[in-house]
Amino acid sequence: MEKQQITMGFLIYMLMHGLVRSEYTFKVWSQSTWVNPGDSYVAYCNIPDVEALDIISNLEVMWYHNSQQLTNLCVFLSSELTFRYFCNVRLPQMYNISLEITLTNVQKTDEGNLSCVVYEKFWKNKTKVRGDLLAMKSVPIQLREPIKSMRFKFDQSIEFSLTDENTEALHPLQVFPGRYAPTCQVNGSKPTANVRIMMDSDLMNGRKFDLDDKMSTEFVAEETDFRSNSKVNVMCSAEVDGVPNSEMQRTYQVLVRQGDLKFKCTNSSAIVNNKRHKIVCEVYNLEGIACNKIKWKRGDTGEDYSLGSYNNINVACREITNSKIETTLEILQVAAEYFKTSLSVIYNDPLFQTREFQLCIPQEYTNSVVALQTSFVLLCSIVLAFIL
Repeated sequence: MEKQQITMGFLIYMLMHGLVRSEYTFKVWSQSTWVNPGDSYVAYCNIPDVEALDIISNLEVMWYHNSQQLTNLCVFLSSELTFRYFCNVRLPQMYNISLEITLTNVQKTDEGNLSCVVYEKFWKNKTKVRGDLLAMKSVPIQLREPIKSMRFKFDQSIEFSLTDENTEALHPLQVFPGRYAPTCQVNGSKPTANVRIMMDSDLMNGRKFDLDDKMSTEFVAEETDFRSNSKVNVMCSAEVDGVPNSEMQRTYQVLVRQGDLKFKCTNSSAIVNNKRHKIVCEVYNLEGIACNKIKWKRGDTGEDYSLGSYNNINVACREITNSKIETTLEILQVAAEYFKTSLSVIYNDPLFQTREFQLCIPQEYTNSVVALQTSFVLLCSIVLAFIL
């Protein structure tokens, strides 16, 4: 109440020296649009080139918080408001008056606007007959919020991504040599977070996109060469300006494997109708290759065969060296249907790529006297396909 009395005393003093004018301009601003929970928010309403007599005699100046009126000039409408709001004249000058209002301990429910509303009074016989709205100018109150989630992908061709569930500092990732474009998306922050991707100590070039909801930001790095037989850390980091300890990080420890995956498939037995048949495939030229990532697939039904025994099918695998394995698919009884469909051997590693080698069983013809048995290589065309 003491501040209000001082403010009113100042305006009354200026009233004694004032003149009346008929045109007005107004400015409203704040120290910052964004505020942290628990901090104070300060806004100003400036009426330049106006004396106190003009303000008191011809204008009504009020502060509103959202739809609630707080003051007339700097006098609060209720004493309860003074527990959270403060109002005073900022650096009083004879011809340049600014009203300063402070909201303390800002919370989520306070988001919205502080508005300076100005009416012009009209008098008749010393009685106010009406007030016309001259201006209502507002400044937004927005609370800063930390990042809620992050999703970091090494490349769009790789399904796996680092999220909040990946808490380890370094996540191992193995890839083939090639060009990759990491992408990092952060969600839920206010304002939108600053996002960057580092390759060891070097900042990767790229583009930043604000997504439709304005609460998500995605950084897409430019395609970059990753050379064979190398190891590098690729990190996404993001933080919100003004929010302490808001930084979030996810890091890939990328091992670029030497060589490229290769397949070599042959028959290990003669192919005779209604007889046992075995296909042997070497999968090689990749360090750290493992049998548990091998499976076979039947083309006509899409049925997958991992290691083990199935109805009429046996699948096996053995590791020969650190960079070579041998897998076999054995059909216990070959029927006509097997000559009409393809079989594929698949090396499935979701961390980098899946490779599929597709082949067909060649058919051997027989006559009524002797079954011609011939050992020969596969006669069907062999297609090497990459499934990204």
